[in-house]
Amino acid sequence: MIAFWLCALALMAIALAFVLPPLLGSGRSRARVDDASRSREVYRSRIAALEEQRRIGALSEADLAQARDELARELLADSEARPAPAATTRARRPGIWLAISVGVALPLASVLLYQHLGRPDAIDVAPAVAAGGDADIGQMVAALAERLESEPDNSEGWLLLARSYMVLERYAQAADAFAAAHRLLGDSAGLLTDLAEAEALRDGQNFLGAPAERLERALVLEPAHPKALWLGAFAAMQRGDADLALSRWRELLAAQPPDSEAAEVLRTLIADAGGNDSVSAGAAPAPAAGDAPSLTVNVTLADRLATGLDGSEVLFVFARPAEGAPMPLAVIRKRASDLPLTVTLDDSLAMAPGRKLSDADQVVVGARIALSGTPAASSGDLQGFSAPVTPGRGTTVSVTITERVP
Repeated sequence: MIAFWLCALALMAIALAFVLPPLLGSGRSRARVDDASRSREVYRSRIAALEEQRRIGALSEADLAQARDELARELLADSEARPAPAATTRARRPGIWLAISVGVALPLASVLLYQHLGRPDAIDVAPAVAAGGDADIGQMVAALAERLESEPDNSEGWLLLARSYMVLERYAQAADAFAAAHRLLGDSAGLLTDLAEAEALRDGQNFLGAPAERLERALVLEPAHPKALWLGAFAAMQRGDADLALSRWRELLAAQPPDSEAAEVLRTLIADAGGNDSVSAGAAPAPAAGDAPSLTVNVTLADRLATGLDGSEVLFVFARPAEGAPMPLAVIRKRASDLPLTVTLDDSLAMAPGRKLSDADQVVVGARIALSGTPAASSGDLQGFSAPVTPGRGTTVSVTITERVP
């Protein structure tokens, strides 16, 4: 707010610099030869004032040039046509009082009109937006989605909508929006990768199937695409191709500064996958992949909750820390028709680097039939959880889905 009023005052001063001098000089004699010298002096002082405004940032270079031109034309006109002198002090007073009136009235009128007609609250846009939070963002995204219903060929609009949904973690809608953009724009490495990521997140970090196929096509189009290599490595790990995952992580590592955080993360991933790359100087060798902790999970559904299911519903089986942030450490996606089933959760199903099943002392294992198809629990979903267990080789846990999310 303070910056706004300082800028406004600077602009008023510039305006008055143009308006007041002619008024102050309206009753003076310009017939005498020595008045030409006085006009040049006024010209120089006004130029100096304008240059000072430019120095402090109140005027742009273009504004300064325009003001110089205006003053030069005024000086030329003053020297070519001087009216007859008005000899008395009395003749000068009307111009002086008019200048005083304008000098006081113009700023005062501007402030009063702005307070009456303007939007003072609009100056603090950022705090207002921050105060609105996710509700305002959600409204803007909803408005964009509604607009695209009447502009289905707006590819840039679909991309913007998809990326907005990704920020809001509405992955199913993000996947649909990326798919709409893909239909309009066709294959490109970046778009295929973004679409694959949204589909995988929608399905609980499952890169198998369509997401993996899109990532492979992206890498055919652009073999060194960083994000496609990154996600393609996770897809390779999920389908059991550790050698391909290691190759892709090593390719990414070669492009990173050795002491960067990204390089450290990649070295950790490579070591966890059984590669020979050390995490850092002096680090102990990583355990063999076969020795990493895992969980064998037996999942069943209570008979009373099976009514109304057709088997196509998405089923997520996951492990999350028994204490702390509830973000899953490992997750796998199945269908309700697969029940009862047995799955294995391990580090290859990690949702994020640095958050692995093997890092947790104790975890809670859950199973959720997601009627909405998204990983986050929604009203009406069916779920069940185990007691806290310690991950380890040969650890088995049973989970029965017994409750409905309110």
